[in-house]
Amino acid sequence: MSVLKTAERMELNVPDALYAICSTGKGRCWFCDHRLPRLSEALQSGWDVQRIEGARVATIILICPRCQHKPEKLKAQPPIAARL
Repeated sequence: MSVLKTAERMELNVPDALYAICSTGKGRCWFCDHRLPRLSEALQSGWDVQRIEGARVATIILICPRCQHKPEKLKAQPPIAARL
């Protein structure tokens, strides 16, 4: 008998997620790489946190206010991997 449970999709609490990410000082916008400001400024200016479901794990991404207003065509493009 398997003990594995099916993961339920949890609703993302944006202020709590921003607090956690801002506390590290390392957050950046997924699309334009703009640096995440302090928590109060991030909340006031409208930063968003989104969850992208992956095959094995979910990914949490940050989106700055400027990139939220870009056309959906630009957002749908996958990021380009950097050459090493």
